[in-house]
Amino acid sequence: MRICLTVCAAAALAGCVSSMINTDASKTVGLQTCRLVSPSDIAKPVFSWKMSSMRQGARQTAYRIKVGTAEESKLGTVVWDSQSVADDRSAGVEYGGPALKSATKYVWEVSVRDEKGVWLQPAKGTFTTGLLAAEEWRGSEWIAVPGQDIISSNNVPKNERSVPGTSCFVKALDLGPDVKEAYWTVTGQGVFEAYVNGARVGDDFLKPGFTHVFKTRHAFTYDVTDLLGKKGGGDVFSAMVSAGWWRDKIVHYRGRESAFRAQLIVRYADGSEKRFGTDGTWLGTIAGPVKRASIFEGEEFDARETMRWTQKGGYDAFKAVKTIDEFKGEIVPMEGSPIRLREDLAMQPTTAYVWQGVEGADGTSKFGKVKVSRSYKPGQKMTLSPGETLVVDFGQNAAAEPRFTASAAAGTTITLLPAEMLNDEGGLKSRGNDGPEGSTYRVNLRGIHKDGARTIYTFAGAGDETYMPRFTFFGYRYLSITATDKVTIGKLESVPVTSIAKELELGSITTGEKDVNRLISNVKWGQYSNYLSVPTDCPQRNERLGWTADTQVFTEAASCNADVYGFLYKWMRDMRDSQLEDTGSYPSVAPVAQYGNEGDRFGWADAGIIVPHTLWRRFGDASIVKENWTSMKRYMARLAETKHATPPGKGQYADWLSYEKYQPCNATWGRTPPKEAFEYWDYLGACYWLWDARMMAELAAVIGEKNDEKFFRDTAEKALAHIRSTYVAEDRLLSKTFRDLQTACLFALKLGLLEDARAVAATKAILLQNIKEHGDCLQTGFLGTSILMNTLTYEAGAPEVAYTLLLQHKNPSWLYSVDQGATTIWERWNSYVKETGFGPVGMNSFNHYAYGAVLAWMYGTMAGIQEDPAAPGFKHFILAPIPDKRVGHVSAEYDSAYGVIRSSWAYGKDGRWTWTFTIPANTTASVTVPGGETKTYVSGTYTITR
Repeated sequence: MRICLTVCAAAALAGCVSSMINTDASKTVGLQTCRLVSPSDIAKPVFSWKMSSMRQGARQTAYRIKVGTAEESKLGTVVWDSQSVADDRSAGVEYGGPALKSATKYVWEVSVRDEKGVWLQPAKGTFTTGLLAAEEWRGSEWIAVPGQDIISSNNVPKNERSVPGTSCFVKALDLGPDVKEAYWTVTGQGVFEAYVNGARVGDDFLKPGFTHVFKTRHAFTYDVTDLLGKKGGGDVFSAMVSAGWWRDKIVHYRGRESAFRAQLIVRYADGSEKRFGTDGTWLGTIAGPVKRASIFEGEEFDARETMRWTQKGGYDAFKAVKTIDEFKGEIVPMEGSPIRLREDLAMQPTTAYVWQGVEGADGTSKFGKVKVSRSYKPGQKMTLSPGETLVVDFGQNAAAEPRFTASAAAGTTITLLPAEMLNDEGGLKSRGNDGPEGSTYRVNLRGIHKDGARTIYTFAGAGDETYMPRFTFFGYRYLSITATDKVTIGKLESVPVTSIAKELELGSITTGEKDVNRLISNVKWGQYSNYLSVPTDCPQRNERLGWTADTQVFTEAASCNADVYGFLYKWMRDMRDSQLEDTGSYPSVAPVAQYGNEGDRFGWADAGIIVPHTLWRRFGDASIVKENWTSMKRYMARLAETKHATPPGKGQYADWLSYEKYQPCNATWGRTPPKEAFEYWDYLGACYWLWDARMMAELAAVIGEKNDEKFFRDTAEKALAHIRSTYVAEDRLLSKTFRDLQTACLFALKLGLLEDARAVAATKAILLQNIKEHGDCLQTGFLGTSILMNTLTYEAGAPEVAYTLLLQHKNPSWLYSVDQGATTIWERWNSYVKETGFGPVGMNSFNHYAYGAVLAWMYGTMAGIQEDPAAPGFKHFILAPIPDKRVGHVSAEYDSAYGVIRSSWAYGKDGRWTWTFTIPANTTASVTVPGGETKTYVSGTYTITR
């Protein structure tokens, strides 16, 4: 084996190398506050940065942070100076100064000392605080428009429910002369947009996002100084609020009235300050061009009505608002990453055709096939007449907004219906089709497939008109478009909407297998689509909820793709808010919504422990652990009481959607599970109890809770003893009830449940034989799949079998859906089967992400990039790829909390294996060449050939 050392751009970030104080161009880069770049609404600053250097072995030995007021983007009056801190850590450094001022922009500066004792040139970042305490809202009240249609219960008959239009609010204010700066903090009961002098405030989308209806509202603080009128004469502040996640079907109509609340803080040149809050002097009405807006139902927009009321003189018909106190929870500054439009990912049609009429329908067994009258190439203008249907394929399933530029006569209405799939095979009803072949398949949207999930636009007749919904979102690949009169569409796009902003993306990985690369893309698009305010299960049907098991099984994979720390930090507040008051269990969905609010579901409730633990390991920031520690301990007290067994009269989701027995979704026993199912479920529950306790002990040590550390180590021993005494048979193998199941074996091996070496070997053999007997296919569901590949590779010592499963094309497998044209991860392994058609419409999403958990294995095993729990955040990490000739080559990079890690290997034509890897500055790595010893490497770029 030959080892070549290349000192080349050690941890230098792309485009960031320039001459600085040091001759080797060392510098400090990547400044973040609370894992975000120049964020607003910061309450508790936590700082991070990276050292970039061309020098091999470069590292930080000390840092100094200064925080001060922003004076023209420069560091002004210093409010905190950490002084020199002898520490090599550059992630998760908490602010240690006095209380910060609300609605204020701060500059922070970090200086780094390298291993030679040289201080690098200081680097600067910024952050802006939100309103930091309840008293900051003094003089501001919730305002609502009188006369709203109130839907107070889901017991209202469906045909009597209606989705109200938007509440519009306006206020003209004379701020006076010599305004230095103005910050406007806004929030809403329902999705809202805010305006100053007609200009939309901020680029956040679907504000304020999805939170617990009764406990938390997020507020957004914006610097609106540049939006104020320059010539005096007053400024117009306005807002438009829809039902959103407040008073809609998605939350069982828990909220009653759409409302708005705001606080404007104006600071003047003489140092004085004034506040202008929403109150009874504001004006409002149910009006505007948005006639209907609902998360599930969609949006209806009439362009004949204008937004003139957001500017001076356009609100004469508005009436006095009323003040209300419906929301009695806490208003907090926006946490984490808000929802954004990803213009950089906007998609154009790949194909489009117009159909009118059907052929081959028989009225009983098949819908027939659409008659296509014309097709359009990408970029062509498209026309549509009454009676015709235009079907557009964007080539990618996504949570997105349709945006078009089109022209039509005034009063013409165009309707856009989103869908994930097309009907096939002559529209055979036996295959689950809901229409003729070539039409869009929408029945899997469930209760909203007929009269919901749609965009309706009425033209003003003003030539080219551009429109995109703003108070809803859709999950789709296809659009079915109809019109009441002739329409010419000049441009049509699908614009993704997600909480994964471009600047948050961290990782990329490619292989020599195109189908695996498509799978990688599918995982990423599933994350884009479902990381949307909360980690949803799906973005298209009448659900879109924060299912907790989906979240926990995917968290590690999600953190490979993007910096999800802030996003999930926010979601853990949703978990605390939704924690069951009577038992302390976490629910199955967070925040609480239309269903899934029960507790004690193993694998689901345990997200409250697994998610903080995973984020601490990946990002090296224990803030999320500290913030949730009391809540996490309360949950563990519940497990000590129940041992995570199924409560009497209750059920479990278990290894959801697996192909194995004892899976509720695939069972034939109806509502009365056999006792064997309960034994298996209780075993899995106990496994999670043990796993949780081990994680809690580790986290307690991290945050300095020594008593808790001992307590949870003892708890783990109790849990292990309980499992061995209850679920291990006399022959020292698992219970005969479930020892032959893949998921049961996986947990036994992962957690080290079996004491006898022969029993361990036998369990490995059972697992591998099970896979072989199923045609080299997995049988696992949501829970088992999340631990399948790592356990096979390491505890079972069979990485070649893991590769076989990855490369498998038969059903069930990851690549089966790829072969069927999938562009995202499916909910089921068999959501669509070529031979038989669509899966059960009651639960058949084509855009989930749970099975995308395999991505973490790809980074960790194929590329070999693994975090070291002893040095979280990749301060020290592991590089240990396990290659397989069947994939040819793998190339990955991951922008960790300390810098970009790269790992790339390939087999040459001569059979030789070459591996090149990069270790960023201020880190070290334990490097293992396959079949060789593990050695510690400092920063640098290295090439190994064997």
